[in-house]
Amino acid sequence: MKLSIFAAGFLVICAAIGVAMLVLHRPASEPNLVVSAGPTAPPASWPDYSANGSGFIRRVMPGGDLIAHGYKLISQTYAVIGPEVAAPAMRFAGNNFACQNCHLDGGTNRSALPLVGVYKTYPKFSARSNRVISLAERIDECMTRSMNGRKLRDDSREMAAFLAYLRFIAEPESVKAEPAPPAAQPASATRGAEVYVRVCAACHQPDGLGRRRGSSEAALGYEFPPLWGPDSYNDGAGMDQFLRAVGFIQHNMPRGTDPAHPQLSLQDAWDIEAFLQSKPRPHFDAAR
Repeated sequence: MKLSIFAAGFLVICAAIGVAMLVLHRPASEPNLVVSAGPTAPPASWPDYSANGSGFIRRVMPGGDLIAHGYKLISQTYAVIGPEVAAPAMRFAGNNFACQNCHLDGGTNRSALPLVGVYKTYPKFSARSNRVISLAERIDECMTRSMNGRKLRDDSREMAAFLAYLRFIAEPESVKAEPAPPAAQPASATRGAEVYVRVCAACHQPDGLGRRRGSSEAALGYEFPPLWGPDSYNDGAGMDQFLRAVGFIQHNMPRGTDPAHPQLSLQDAWDIEAFLQSKPRPHFDAAR
């Protein structure tokens, strides 16, 4: 009898400990969980998610998990919807890029196609489509061109996450994209090849195929993305246009350049882009 009473009491204590542990280890998505580490509102001023900035911090606010998923889609696209992810149905991107290979620092770099504030600029007229388009349609243009993949489903969690993240960084004023000014001389692929060997090849490799993280098919993306070849952006992408690419190259390359004091001249940037446009890359397929 005494043994039975002891066993029953012991089980009650174990059950109480188990309940306490369950409460303490509830996932962050459950309601009423207090997490003291994160801010509780979107950024009111221009955020800095660069290596030298504050970095992205998951917000303790409604939709915080979806916003964090959107940030991961921007910063690690290859790991969520890339061509090497485990689930074939999730392979929306056709290359192993991350969105932030072009929209640097999670889209918070002012000199590198920033995404801050763009949410409030849509819907807007698209010269490419010759009509007013939604932000979701613009995201799909990136998916089918820069990512050389296919459109996201409108009702997918991934589209909702992209939009949630862009809404989250929508409050600061967006930076208006200015076309690159003309160079002193017409762009030359020959001169561009010389600059590429001297400045770019150390990171993007002499063959232009970039430097992978880990082995091929590991879904870890690139330390330095390819600038041409089968795993690069296609010929319908903005980076395959002079007016979009020249300013990006001059003010951001090599990586870590101070945009106010570029290492490349305007002529260098035009010549490099001419060289890149001479190289093979996937062809944009409007039917995807």
